[in-house]
Amino acid sequence: MKLKELEPSTPVEHKIVLLLGMRGIKKNRLNFKGMHNDRFFSFGHWSPIKAEDIAYVQEHTGLLIDEISWHDSDCGWQCYYQFAS
Repeated sequence: MKLKELEPSTPVEHKIVLLLGMRGIKKNRLNFKGMHNDRFFSFGHWSPIKAEDIAYVQEHTGLLIDEISWHDSDCGWQCYYQFAS
């Protein structure tokens, strides 16, 4: 069971879940975090989402989404997606 604070909390976040679902990404693998205007989402355990899937979301929401990524010596490349202002 997913914690409530990891669920989408705004209409645009619910739309992101719908759009990524249309691209084959399951809702239970997406986590939304942050406060008010500083929100971000991740997929699985900080796994990347295909660039074309992020572009699809941007096209249909009008949002700019930045990928924030880093390399962890134990887990490899990890990332999350932040709503750009």
